[in-house]
Amino acid sequence: MRFIGAAMCLAGWMVWAGAAGAATAEVPEGYRLAQEMPTGDGGALELLEDARITSDLHQSLWGNGSTFDEDAFDDDALAKDVARTPIVEARVRLISAAGEEVESVGLAYPLATLEKAPMEGMPAPTFFLTVDQTAPMGSTSGPATQVLMPAQRKLQPMQYQTADGKLKPLFLAQTGKAAWQAGDSAPEILQVSSTAADEDGEAFVTTYQTYRLKDGVWQLTSRDVDGYWDSESDFPQRSAFP
Repeated sequence: MRFIGAAMCLAGWMVWAGAAGAATAEVPEGYRLAQEMPTGDGGALELLEDARITSDLHQSLWGNGSTFDEDAFDDDALAKDVARTPIVEARVRLISAAGEEVESVGLAYPLATLEKAPMEGMPAPTFFLTVDQTAPMGSTSGPATQVLMPAQRKLQPMQYQTADGKLKPLFLAQTGKAAWQAGDSAPEILQVSSTAADEDGEAFVTTYQTYRLKDGVWQLTSRDVDGYWDSESDFPQRSAFP
């Protein structure tokens, strides 16, 4: 079992602009090509960020709850520029083998990362797209990860099936009270999270969730246990999950 969530801000930066061999569509004005990953069919996934966010600035801002306004930057020239022209949202886009843009999706937040999913047994190349949704205060926000399989769903997140048969987009949370791991030997994802069990916030319930891939859809099993877990603790043992 390989830990993914907490290290996403660093591990995701494994393939940079120009690293993949596929032809690349023109980058929109105001953006830079932050990451590019081959999709296995001659095409590529590309992550675009505001051109003013360098790789070093990205890493220094990741997870700190920046407001991305002029007060968020120490560099006076950058702060003045941001005051005139606000930071734009990050985007992910799918590029065909011919170098044409197939689809592009705005991510609503300025920072994101891409990582190739390490799980064996996936039916097609799969990627973790993580968007930094960390708020300035609180322990219930942080990076949120979705699972992409471009060969089957383009840029639509993979779905999971609830106990009542409903399909929902799969999002994985990494906060002060939630974390996840992905298996490297099988298509399996573990998510742990703690929430208050009463209005007073004195009692907590910890939820252990297991996602297993079946016929292209993640199947969810879950169990609740009285007690508290947070990110300062070790990730729970596999035996804690259903």
